[in-house]
Amino acid sequence: MERSKTASRISWITLVANLILTILKAIIGITTGSLVVLSDAAHSASDAFSTVLVLLGIHIAKQPPDEKHPYGHGRAETIVTKIIALMLIVVGLNFAYTAFKAIWQGSARSPGISALWISVVSIIAKEIMYQYTYKVGKEIDSTALVADAWHHRSDAISSVAALLGVFAARLGYPIFDPLMTFIVAFILIKVGWNMTFTVIDELMDAQVEDQVLEEIEEIILSISGVCTLKNLKVHKYGADHHVDCTITVPSHYDVAEGHDLSHQVEDKIRDEFITINHVDIHIEPHYSSEQDSDY
Repeated sequence: MERSKTASRISWITLVANLILTILKAIIGITTGSLVVLSDAAHSASDAFSTVLVLLGIHIAKQPPDEKHPYGHGRAETIVTKIIALMLIVVGLNFAYTAFKAIWQGSARSPGISALWISVVSIIAKEIMYQYTYKVGKEIDSTALVADAWHHRSDAISSVAALLGVFAARLGYPIFDPLMTFIVAFILIKVGWNMTFTVIDELMDAQVEDQVLEEIEEIILSISGVCTLKNLKVHKYGADHHVDCTITVPSHYDVAEGHDLSHQVEDKIRDEFITINHVDIHIEPHYSSEQDSDY
């Protein structure tokens, strides 16, 4: 519950900030005729929309398991991350098309001085939002918040491109306004593309990093009564992790002793990894010819 409250608080703060930036950029982009500032305004608008999706995903993810979703609703955050990634790609492609059309038609022009100032403000604000959101997202292990943080960072970088484009245009090179829009588009597409493949791994239950596997293996094998460990599998499920493994126990153990040992293993894993909320343990009798560990 505390995790969802923290994530929601961060999201509401960044949502308000993004809406303010969007309105200011849109007004200045229209009044000064700057294509790159307008594209940056659209980027901020998509950033605000992605934050709304994060809030929705967090709300759904915190719902308890039910009959239809016995493993809970944690994948809601993963789905939200996927939508944000695809949205970044679509917005980037649209910017690239708009910039190409402006260059082709020769409609680029020199923007007003206010376009410079809004770009500077945007760079500072978006970088602060990125640092704050990314830090909290990592602390509470929220892929949706981390994805939203990278959206903030891409917006900050696009504002740098907007600043350079406006500056060059005001020096007498208006072609730089749409050219910098291409840079913004590329950043959006690249960030969205990378996020998409990260989410695909999670949706396909990819194995976690070797370091995590080694730490869990060490915990399991440290428990008295566990002879060997086999088939250790760990995958992310939203903000949580699921563990599946086989342990061997002395062949003289009866069912009750094996059952009690499996609970000891599960409790120990949960104590060491707060993000693990599901542990499935299969028990087999141990024979001396078996290897010490195989996963």
